[in-house]
Amino acid sequence: MRGMTLRLMLTLMATSQIPTGLTAQAIKIGVVDVERAIVQTVEGKKAEAAFTAKFETLRKDIETKQKQLEDQQNKLKTQDRVLSDAVKADLAKDIQRRQTDLTRIQEDAQKELETMRGELMRPIAEVTETVLNAFAKELGYTVIIDTSNPQNSSVVFANPTADVTEEVIRRVDAAMAAKTPAPKKP
Repeated sequence: MRGMTLRLMLTLMATSQIPTGLTAQAIKIGVVDVERAIVQTVEGKKAEAAFTAKFETLRKDIETKQKQLEDQQNKLKTQDRVLSDAVKADLAKDIQRRQTDLTRIQEDAQKELETMRGELMRPIAEVTETVLNAFAKELGYTVIIDTSNPQNSSVVFANPTADVTEEVIRRVDAAMAAKTPAPKKP
């Protein structure tokens, strides 16, 4: 009985927080995975492919530098007894320089990738935001909740019928296609 009373009180409190203009009309709530809506568009897939290609290039370069560093470290370890102090000192300096270079290259690569991702995804995100706002207004949504980041989401459950992500992807693709000029014929 007490649990039922508590639920009734919570329901009454929740409904009393709804603006009076909304009580007469139906409240329409949707959910969207904005990140997926951006990445799974045609342009999002192209951007992701370009990003992955750059990532792989940078990764291979870093792995090469890492291997060179490890080779020098192994050389110092294995030949420690036969090398003169001057050669050991030079080798230690070379290892330190390579370690510093590798750290710098890794940091630069991370910054470059972050910048690139922003440059590639920003135009798609802007179109997605515009499309999502127009979609919500057109279909009379009271609120659409972004479920992209599960760590920041307070959505415990959403009925799959409330998920509008696929429709948003379709509309973003159409909007992006309309913005892209047709290739010129020679």
